[in-house]
Amino acid sequence: MSSSTETSAHRSDDVRKRLLDRPWYGYAGRLLPAASEAGRWIDMGCGRGEFLELARQHGHTAMGLDFWASNARAVADAGCPSLSADLNIGLPFRDGALDGATLIEVIEHIVRAEGLVAELARVIRPGGWLIVTTPNVVHWTYRIRTLTGHPPKQEGYHYRFFTRKTLATILVDAGFVPHGYASFGKQAALSKLARLAGKDSKYKVRYVVPRPFESLLAQHFVWRLRRSSLDFAGVPY
Repeated sequence: MSSSTETSAHRSDDVRKRLLDRPWYGYAGRLLPAASEAGRWIDMGCGRGEFLELARQHGHTAMGLDFWASNARAVADAGCPSLSADLNIGLPFRDGALDGATLIEVIEHIVRAEGLVAELARVIRPGGWLIVTTPNVVHWTYRIRTLTGHPPKQEGYHYRFFTRKTLATILVDAGFVPHGYASFGKQAALSKLARLAGKDSKYKVRYVVPRPFESLLAQHFVWRLRRSSLDFAGVPY
């Protein structure tokens, strides 16, 4: 087994604040199957269990998995089954053991992202579901950063950076078919007006981005995918 010095897990995730209002939780929650249809699923890289708690409010019962044992214990203490494992080195489940999984702001932290996606395809049954969220490295603000000589935000904390095409490729090649979207962006001008009107100083106006504009305007991709019954889905994005 890899030692902690060989993993991409970042110490800040072991001590991070427990926040329920991170925007990707709400948008990912829109894509969750109904609790009666979700089956057995796991939140991979569950952190302090925030998304699991939000899902539980809608009737879901799920398991958490996180690299940090302290996070797994916190999730267990909150009433959800949990375990600790390194997503870079394989998943501790048998083939087809899961009906679904969530990967919320996690894949960008995984050096061996292709290996993780292949493992998800192995452990999620054919016809099962996967929800993935991750930053869009070619959002228009990132393009400006590049033109002005700056690296992507959070380099060294994020190890992989995805465009719509590269994210689709890694998922489709593993056997997942995209079929639901809630990618979101931020409206800076409206956010400023809302704050002037009395909203909190950190308030932001966010919206679901229409798919034709996803590459340019989505700050975060939020996708739901279905596990194909074929080894390779072979469908264009």
